[in-house]
Formats: sequence, C-alpha cells, structure tokens
Amino acid sequence: MPVGLQVWEAVGDEPLGITLRYANEAASACPRDDPWLAELREACAAQFTGAMELERGERWWRAQLTPLGDRSLLATYWDVTVHKLAERSLRASERLNREIVSGLVEGVLVVDTSARVVLANEAVARLFGVRVAELVGRPLSGVPVDLLDDRGHLLANEEMPMSRALRGEEVRAAVARLVRRDGTLLWIEAQASPLLDEAGDLYGAVASYDDVTLRVEQDRRTRQEADTDPLTGLANRRALERTLISALARAAARGRTAAVLMLDLDGFKAINDSLGHAAGDAALREVGRRLRRCVRERDLVARLGGDEFVVLLTDVGGHSGAAAEACERVDAVLAEPIALEHAEVRLGAAIGVATFPGDGADAPALLAHADRAMYAAKAARNGRRVDSPA
Repeated sequence: MPVGLQVWEAVGDEPLGITLRYANEAASACPRDDPWLAELREACAAQFTGAMELERGERWWRAQLTPLGDRSLLATYWDVTVHKLAERSLRASERLNREIVSGLVEGVLVVDTSARVVLANEAVARLFGVRVAELVGRPLSGVPVDLLDDRGHLLANEEMPMSRALRGEEVRAAVARLVRRDGTLLWIEAQASPLLDEAGDLYGAVASYDDVTLRVEQDRRTRQEADTDPLTGLANRRALERTLISALARAAARGRTAAVLMLDLDGFKAINDSLGHAAGDAALREVGRRLRRCVRERDLVARLGGDEFVVLLTDVGGHSGAAAEACERVDAVLAEPIALEHAEVRLGAAIGVATFPGDGADAPALLAHADRAMYAAKAARNGRRVDSPA
C-alpha cells in the first residue's frame, strides 16, 4: 500500500500559519483542506504524537503524526477506504442480522467459545421468562432456567444443546422440559449448531428454541389413549404386551423374577343380565380401582376386555411367595361387596399365575401359561372341567 509522507512546519501565529516542507508523490492525494491544516498547525506547535482518521467524501485516511522538533512534524498517511467500506458493510450486516434475529418467532441465543451469551432475541427472553438484559453477557451456566430430560432429571451443563454445539456437534430436534425462574414448565425443542469461520475454527455456537408444549402434550394424550382401556382407565392389551416385554428384559438382565396374574371374574354376567350394562360397567371400574390399590406402584394392572384382567408384578426379586401373596390380596379386595346404584353385588375371580423365567421365557409364553392356569382355576372353582381356548 503506498504511504504518503509530508513534513509540515508551523510559522507565525496565524491559525493557518503552516508550511509544507516536503511531500512524496503518494501524498499528492492526501487532504490539505483548511480544517485539516488548522489541526496540523496545532499539532506542530504542540509537538503532538498520535494517530488521527480523516474522512473526505467516500475516502478515508489514517494519519500518523510524529514530532520532528522546531515546530515541525512528519505526517504519514495510509488510504484506509477499502477497510472502512468493509467495516461499514460488516456493521450493516450485523444490524441486519440482529433485525432478522429479533423478528424471528423462535428464540435464538448465540454464545462465544467461552460459553458467554453474546446475542439473545426477545423471543428467547419471553420463552425463558426473563429480560434480554439478563441473558446477554452472562455465562451459559448463569442463564436462569433449567432443562429436564423426559424422565424429569436435570440436564448437566455439558448435556445442554448449546454446550454440545460448542463441542462441534449438530443438535437437531432435542426435546426437553424447560423450568423457568418462576417455576412454570414448558416443553421446548432445541436446534444447536457450532459457528465456524472460513478456516474451520470454532468461534461460537447458535441455538434456537421453540415452545412445543401443546404438541408434546397432545402426543402424550394420543399415546395414552392408544394404551388405555377407555372404560376403566387401566392399561389395555397393547400397553400390557409392551410393558411385559420390557419388564422381562430387565428381569433377565438382573437375574430377577417377574409374575403375571390373569383374572376372570365370577358372577359378572349375572350383573349385566339382572342390572344392565351400566351397572356392569360400574362394577368393572370398581374392580379396576381395587386391583390398583392392592399392587405396588411399579406394577401394572390391565384389562384385556370383557371381565378379564391382568396384573403384572414387574420385579418380585427372589421372593417365591410374592405371587401367591398378591393372589391373596386380590381375593380379599374382590370379596368385599360392591355398592352399585340400585344394588350391592359380590364378585370373585379365577386367577392364573405364571412366573418368569420358570413358566415362560418370553411374553407370549408367559401370558399363555397364565391363561391356561386361569382356566384350570376356574374349572376347580366350578367343580367341573373348563377347556382353555386353543
């Protein structure tokens, strides 16, 4: 880059009393207007050392002033027009980016490599329940919200989408529970990406956040409805089979035991025939409530249809009598009378038991064994042979 050189000397006491003693060819385009000459004279008189920037129309110079003694100085000029235009373009681009980000519906955070927030839009502030000023400049660990996984466990800082992006990961559609400072809960979906410069070096990360609470809750309701018996609110066959497969896998891995109790109610048909189907439905709902009360929270109660129920004891350890004790509790709660709108009725149940792994190594085998045992128990209660279905 050509460098302009000029040597100036202050003369007399007039504001423009200054003389150019030397200039090279590159200095011919440098400013020599009145405002600049006045500043040069003051610099000569004061023997000022320093740098100044000059703007003339669409051109810019940087001038370095070096005292030479005797009220003279050397002015060294560089044309910085290209740099200034690039700087202006960058500022305009930054303003545009900020305007774009501020107008997005999604919440956006940008952090630098030290995990400090350098940009946050209003949408992310509203989502987090704070002000933008409480986000910008803070370390990521100081942002006043928590994220929980789908089991309700707190995500560690290194598991956060933004932290993963700072390690170079691309994070797509990560759904988490957001705990805001006021304690309210939202479901959010986060996308996060590392920010790389032209050389491929990391200089930060950006993340966007969407409020997906309605979608997640609707999905959960849909799944719950698909897994729930509409009459009793118990698990249905689909949910039972899935839970049983999972429970047997855990039991096999831990060397534990699981058990299935299959129930067929005695006397239910008489309720339907004598009191009507509404009374029969009420009786089934009460049976479901009682069965849930007599098993542990981690166990599962399901209705297969009609008057057939299943109790899954997910982990009975090495206690060989656990299934028998559960049968006794079921018999006891079903022996209590059921008060219906116009009558009081009593129900019993034939119960078939199958234990894992002795009576079956997988879910179908275990259910089939429990079904055969139930029919055998029903036959014994009735004092006659009852053939189980093929």
